[in-house]
Amino acid sequence: MRYVITGGSGYIGTRLTEHLVRRRETERIVIVDVKPPRFPQAKVEFHRLDVRDRGAVNTLLEREQPDALVHLAFILNPMRDEATMYDIDVNGTLNVLDAAAAAGTQQVLVTSSTTAYGAWPDNPPLIDEDFVQRGQPDFAYARDKTEADRLCRLWAAEHPDRTMTIVRPCIVLGPHVENYIVRAWDTDPFVRLRGVPDQPVQFVHEDDVAEAIAGLLEGGHGGAFNVTGDGTMTWGETAEVAGLKTRTMHLGLVTKLNGFLWNRGVKSVESPPGNLNFIRFRWVCSNAKLKSTLGWEPKHTSRETFEETMRARGKLAPTPAPDSITVSPNGHADAESRAAVT
Repeated sequence: MRYVITGGSGYIGTRLTEHLVRRRETERIVIVDVKPPRFPQAKVEFHRLDVRDRGAVNTLLEREQPDALVHLAFILNPMRDEATMYDIDVNGTLNVLDAAAAAGTQQVLVTSSTTAYGAWPDNPPLIDEDFVQRGQPDFAYARDKTEADRLCRLWAAEHPDRTMTIVRPCIVLGPHVENYIVRAWDTDPFVRLRGVPDQPVQFVHEDDVAEAIAGLLEGGHGGAFNVTGDGTMTWGETAEVAGLKTRTMHLGLVTKLNGFLWNRGVKSVESPPGNLNFIRFRWVCSNAKLKSTLGWEPKHTSRETFEETMRARGKLAPTPAPDSITVSPNGHADAESRAAVT
């Protein structure tokens, strides 16, 4: 199997590459990104390329002739220049899809997001893959993911002889994740919105996402798949685990203050006020389809994923080492509850 992975130098691409490299049937992996991978690996080649360069994308896929293309090249951290963000996330996706069509690529897997469903007051308790993608008009990332998701579904309809796989993860966390979402728990205070219920939130571990993508590639599975950890936390619970103080403020004041600081380019404010809808409203998604298709089970719950991430950022104490075993003078093995010293 020959793979091309756009955005393959990121944390999901890195974990996915590690999965694919270990497979005997993997012949070659081409990482396409604007920055090189952090670690060289056997069977892996890097090409510096911007997915906005339509000609370069066409040339690369025509030359490489991959069996499967994995498109991970998106901008997650909100940009104040929304036109550039759209150009990368939506036009870049269109360039990749058109190139895959011309090159005859048999399977295309694209990472969308559960934010494509949007955060709305009438969302069902559990959103499955058939639910309408309404996005969030005033939050560029969710809006762009909705549009890119639509392009993928159109591509699938136009190429019924190919396999289109759409992966919709919830918030991805883990020890290697570094973005505006995870930085939200770095500093006090946590703002609770007055009169707004403490809504549930899902997390999925970066390794579980990579394992799910690898399984969908190996099985050649088409269609859309939510990828979420089991269970939920509430936003308030995340603040408690991270040890943050809580301040309660009116939604209108938070929205105005967020918009004021965002529009003036204050660096500590990393997302626009439209992102507040994902705190106000429920957008919890089902992972039942992925489980039934692959037999996949996340190795980390939402809470375990969050706690591991906070440990990696020094917000929680390290996990205690397993109990060590000592031998008493009478020759019996005794369990001693202490951390091993090395």
